[in-house]
Amino acid sequence: MRPSLRLRLLAPATAMLTLFACASQRVEEGFARVEQGMSKDDVVALLGPPSSTWPLSHKLDGMAGTRLQWGDGISSLASSVAFRGDPDRAYSVVFDEKGLVVSKAVPRWVEEEAAEEDVLRERRIERNAQGQP
Repeated sequence: MRPSLRLRLLAPATAMLTLFACASQRVEEGFARVEQGMSKDDVVALLGPPSSTWPLSHKLDGMAGTRLQWGDGISSLASSVAFRGDPDRAYSVVFDEKGLVVSKAVPRWVEEEAAEEDVLRERRIERNAQGQP
């Protein structure tokens, strides 16, 4: 591949990764403030535009409404197409037919990181109690 073509392909990809990294930080910081009953407009104002939008139906999902997701990658988008329900690799908020929040879910990796941090914190406490650095 010619260097100029490589640069033309790499520059947009780098810009997109930078954009997603900024959006992710905004989503991570604001997601805890999303509450049941908030409007879709309020959630989007808080978190920014979603990376994907999924219609929900009574027949397939048990309720009519919409699920918005933030932080989708190719893998989570493919999973969302293939399987119904909350994704495990993206932040998601479910809205009812009136456009109000009924539930939200964090990606599995967020919970896994929190559990790892808890284990490390417990180990530090144990070492300090035993007089170890």
